[in-house]
Amino acid sequence: MTMPNFNDMMKQLKEAGEKMQDVQKQLEKLIAEGEAGGGMVRVKVNGRQKLLELTIDPEIMDDVDMVQDLVVAAVNNALEASAQLAQNEISKAAGGMMNPADLLKNLNLGK
Repeated sequence: MTMPNFNDMMKQLKEAGEKMQDVQKQLEKLIAEGEAGGGMVRVKVNGRQKLLELTIDPEIMDDVDMVQDLVVAAVNNALEASAQLAQNEISKAAGGMMNPADLLKNLNLGK
């Protein structure tokens, strides 16, 4: 049985690290949207699961409880979409080398 070449392993690790940096930059550019209440509340998050935009229909502002519930629902919808986008990007970048769920955890995007 032959031992892997240490220099080759270090090169692969460096390349994987560079790919991860590229993926993180790409994730910042991806936008996922979520909505609730038939569009009364809309949110946008990026692939790093950062909330970018929140829009609330002014007509519902009198019902604070409903607004709060709709905001939570819309944000959760967007975060789920964002996580899926991130998983897809990571899968492409990893080229089957690593489990996307493990990579999401490394990016602090896993559950």
